Amino acid sequence: MTLRHILSLTTLLTLITCVTDPNHRVAADESSAKIQTEFSDAPNERSASADKEIYVPKSEKELRRSLTRIQFDVTQNESTEPAFRNKYWNNKDKGEYTCIVCGQKLFTSDTKFKSGTGWPSFYAPADNKNVGYKTDNYLFYTRTEVHCSRCNAHLGHVFDDGPKPTGKRYCMNSASMNFVEKKSSKLNEDKAPADSPSESK
Repeated sequence: MTLRHILSLTTLLTLITCVTDPNHRVAADESSAKIQTEFSDAPNERSASADKEIYVPKSEKELRRSLTRIQFDVTQNESTEPAFRNKYWNNKDKGEYTCIVCGQKLFTSDTKFKSGTGWPSFYAPADNKNVGYKTDNYLFYTRTEVHCSRCNAHLGHVFDDGPKPTGKRYCMNSASMNFVEKKSSKLNEDKAPADSPSESK
């Protein structure tokens, strides 16, 4: 008997066993079902990666082209803009403050307060994950530097002399941020239309 005949006989016996032996058939069905489940439960990595926003850092040339000189010096070289002579120190409008480099949301007007320092100050970021920190040794004392967690743009420093509820003062540079004003959706229902006809008696 040749090897081919032996293999054919083995295959035939296996098929007969699957048909006649219910336990063998159930085990085979369970194995097949398990494999199908594993494939169906596997995450769609392509879809997940497509949905995740990927930030591509700008080159120095691109940054210099898109930012003003003071914006570049502050965000990239950790410079500090002049107090009381910056864009948002006295801004009282409602809205959001986003990173001037990458657009990530950093602060909102809800946590902005008057600090008297001449720089826009907040007692909390919009989201703790959106800012990062590092120790900054300056003129023989230690400060905590604050930067955008997405692009590492320098924002300013945080101090422990702020108001409640956090006790923090995020002293930021206007040059590091862009302000997006909140549009009011409230309708003035008390104001009657100008061409409203008067009711005749």
